[in-house]
Amino acid sequence: MWYRHKNKFRVAIALLGCASVLFAPPWLTFLCMVILALRYRAWEVILIGMCADFIYLPAGFVYPLPLFTLVALALVWALDPLRNEFLVGA
Repeated sequence: MWYRHKNKFRVAIALLGCASVLFAPPWLTFLCMVILALRYRAWEVILIGMCADFIYLPAGFVYPLPLFTLVALALVWALDPLRNEFLVGA
């Protein structure tokens, strides 16, 4: 039963992150990405970052840096040791 509660929380935060890409300010998207990356091995963070970059980056031949995707990759990989150290049993 506890597993279902944790899974619902993960899905809710991921859906909030996806919706915040379209309808909310970028800081809420970043906050959802940080929460997911701190708590789970969340591949959803990278997808949220890619969606934000696809929406916010201008079309053309010379693209600026995909900041949300780079931040998402850094969050998922950089926070992995921290998550393993403090949240293994949780």
